[in-house]
Amino acid sequence: MCAGKYQSPIDIRPIDTVYNRQLTNFVFYHPQRETAKFIAKNNGHSIQVNTDGQFFLAYGGLQYTYRISQFHFHWGSSREKGSEHTIYKAADPMEMHIVSWNEEKYRSMAEAAMQPDGLAVLGILFRVSDYDNPLLEPLVLVIPYIRDPEWNNSVEIPVVPMNEFLPNCPEKYYRYHGSLTTPRCYESVTWTVFKRRLTISKRQLNVFRQTLTKEVAIHQSPRTNIKTTGGGREPLVDNFRPVQPLNGRVIERSYQILHAV
Repeated sequence: MCAGKYQSPIDIRPIDTVYNRQLTNFVFYHPQRETAKFIAKNNGHSIQVNTDGQFFLAYGGLQYTYRISQFHFHWGSSREKGSEHTIYKAADPMEMHIVSWNEEKYRSMAEAAMQPDGLAVLGILFRVSDYDNPLLEPLVLVIPYIRDPEWNNSVEIPVVPMNEFLPNCPEKYYRYHGSLTTPRCYESVTWTVFKRRLTISKRQLNVFRQTLTKEVAIHQSPRTNIKTTGGGREPLVDNFRPVQPLNGRVIERSYQILHAV
């Protein structure tokens, strides 16, 4: 399925996008903090925070209400790469994805992931700053406890409203239909990529870069019956998928361009 026609991520050329006045502001619904949890873990290919509680996303040109399941990150080994989406072929050092599923039509995330209108994902790009991002700091502080996925650790972090993760001017974004960026790459995602960026400090980004991937597979020689691993542990960096062809898709934008930029 990862060889499909409408895959993600993509390169976005804002000047080639089409204005759609129906792409309005998003509305977020979140439960009382005492009834909700954020649970962070290293799943071997990303740092992911699962939500426990009824977090919802609506409007923003979406036909349905979507339930937020988790958010996770993609980052690079240098500041020239890391994000999955690119702007004019230029990557950023990190990208955050807020993943939600269509609870109005489907019974589970797994079921929704296989349907064309099943998922909605918000993509937020990051640039490097000299200053720590206080919103990320609770997660950064627990990464040393989940840096190795083989520990199978999960750590609870403070809950914050999901709209706080949006950059300045959240009404400005790009919209297209694409896929999940990891197998099985279902083409079920309504993508939103925000025009503005959040920041992460060099120190905080280096903490992400100190995480590890899962143990490599164990190979057993049929001749010697000796079990060996494939080369040891690898740092969890450059966990992004390369951009995919547009194949005729139209990228929409929520704002008007008054002059070429």
